[in-house]
Amino acid sequence: MDSFVVDFDKLNDYIQSIKTEDLILDGHVSHYLNPDYIVVLRANPLLIKNRLESRKYLPKKVKENVEAELLDVCLIESIEKNDESKIFEIDCSEKSPEDIVNEILMFLDSKNPEYGNVSWLEDYFYLIE
Repeated sequence: MDSFVVDFDKLNDYIQSIKTEDLILDGHVSHYLNPDYIVVLRANPLLIKNRLESRKYLPKKVKENVEAELLDVCLIESIEKNDESKIFEIDCSEKSPEDIVNEILMFLDSKNPEYGNVSWLEDYFYLIE
């Protein structure tokens, strides 16, 4: 699987040109685009590893994704680039899509940020090489 470099200025311009009142952006870079809210979906690193290997991702890409999850990369980038009151984090490891959607809707209704409760390092530090 190939990776591409994102030109955030061009992407942001494009999104602003198509933006409606309700637009959902999904991806590892959406927190760079001045969103109204950020939902960081987390998953057990072993689950991520197994999913990506079953999809035939290259070992380097699997390692990169597992380490990013272990080190809270998306959460930390979201906090660094945005107002913390916009951020909601969910451990999706054992939740159905319906449960995840319900949690997101509850966050959007309450506007109460919640993050920092998911940490994999203690249990899975050995996965970092």
